[in-house]
Amino acid sequence: MSENPDGERRDDEPRPAVPLDKPTTPEPAAEPQGGYPPPPTAGSYPPPPAAGAYPPPPAAGAYPPPPASGGPSPYGQGTPPPAPPVPPAGAYPPPGGYPPPAGGYPAPSPTTPIGEALSYGWGKFTTNGGVFIAASLIWVAIAAVALFLVSLVFGGFAGLADPDGDGVPSGMGLGFSFGYLIITTAFWLLAYLVQAAFIRVSLNLTYGRPARLGDFFSFENSGLVVLAALLLAAINLVVGLVAWIPVIGWLVSVAVNFLVVFTLWFVIDKQLQPVDAVRSSIQLITANLSTTILFYLVGGLILVAGAVLCGIGLLVALPVVLVATSYLYRRLLGEPIAP
Repeated sequence: MSENPDGERRDDEPRPAVPLDKPTTPEPAAEPQGGYPPPPTAGSYPPPPAAGAYPPPPAAGAYPPPPASGGPSPYGQGTPPPAPPVPPAGAYPPPGGYPPPAGGYPAPSPTTPIGEALSYGWGKFTTNGGVFIAASLIWVAIAAVALFLVSLVFGGFAGLADPDGDGVPSGMGLGFSFGYLIITTAFWLLAYLVQAAFIRVSLNLTYGRPARLGDFFSFENSGLVVLAALLLAAINLVVGLVAWIPVIGWLVSVAVNFLVVFTLWFVIDKQLQPVDAVRSSIQLITANLSTTILFYLVGGLILVAGAVLCGIGLLVALPVVLVATSYLYRRLLGEPIAP
């Protein structure tokens, strides 16, 4: 090997060979900026498991639901709770058990309006009977005093009809005496006013108002009641022209009084004029003919039964029938009724 005079190796001189068995040390990779390791390269993590490598999740109901208290399941690990018994078709347990079927339970079959009316009348009498009986006894006492005064002054109704005492009513050709007609008409109109007071109280019960003793002695809309009474008297006078005919006359009289039975109810409750009240009564009854006929007959039998018991039974029968009639009247009109 030759060297330059300056002691430097020339470029055309051969370099010594590196032995193959001597390992080479790689240069360290440059550390990333910030001091964090480099992100993993693709393939550095194992691939995800293939489909089916893990068992499927448990089906719904495979495990028992957790108890409400949060404690361990009373059925054991992996044991489902027992299924509730299924009731047979149409048999449902009492309230508090299983829920009712879709649509709810069928509504109970309603009773007939007649049964409802009489039951309602009796129920109201059991809670307000004392007031009805007290008012009835007071009116009976007033009527007894009035009859005593008439007897004391005029010798009774017979004395009014026959003031001469000859056994022949005065003015037989033209009717009874003028005084007799006046007194009889006054009693008759007073009876209608008393009846209207009792009807008003029975109607108040169907509206949920209390029965007060003073209401039996108040004459509200007395003018309409008197006019209605006069109209009903005129109707009965016309009917009386055929009342003398056997059977037929009696049937006509009963039928006419049946058709106008709700007249005072319309006058008192709706404050209709007497003619309109008569028309409304006829329309309401004919529209519910079978129901009203049966109620009319049953109510009549109850009143007869009360009269047979020495008249004392009327103290119960009259209030029950009056309240039942008010209930039926409003029921047929489709109005809500207080329980």
